[in-house]
Amino acid sequence: MPKIFSEEDRDLLRQKLLDAGLAMLEKKPYKNISVEEIAREVGIAKGTFYNFYHSKEAFFYALMQAIKERNRASLRALPENASISEIADCLINRYLNTKTVYDYFTPEEMKQIVRRLPDGDKANDSADFAAELCAHIGGCKGQPHVIVDMCNILGLAGANRAIMDPDGFEKAIRTFCTALASYIVKGE
Repeated sequence: MPKIFSEEDRDLLRQKLLDAGLAMLEKKPYKNISVEEIAREVGIAKGTFYNFYHSKEAFFYALMQAIKERNRASLRALPENASISEIADCLINRYLNTKTVYDYFTPEEMKQIVRRLPDGDKANDSADFAAELCAHIGGCKGQPHVIVDMCNILGLAGANRAIMDPDGFEKAIRTFCTALASYIVKGE
């Protein structure tokens, strides 16, 4: 008879699966990770994995969302009416010291994952988060879709830092983050 999990057990196991998936992504690309490996790492059967995620793509989509949420925590912690320099410092720290989804997935892999999901799972909440951030810090004049595009550029730059001059990379990130912070507050 299959084990019945309490909601607390399900939440704990779901987090263990995400942690295992992230640890595996640190070592190898998404396409080389199997559901069997993830389940084995967590100590569950492959069939049990499918009680939590209906496919490998659904799992990695959830993992992408978890990475985004982890990275958004510092932005959510900004004070209301944060200054341009506070926002810039937060963004600089995020893009210099924190991995983004682009460090784990190529843009093509992200598209492939999303394409294989049922339509209801394809929500992109980045623009909603940008709007939420603008409402939180107050006085935001920037357009959420532009903020998202600028953050995507920063994420892609971070994922390609290995091919860039380290000093030039850091200077570019600092300059771009300061410009983004100014855009968020001033809309220009």
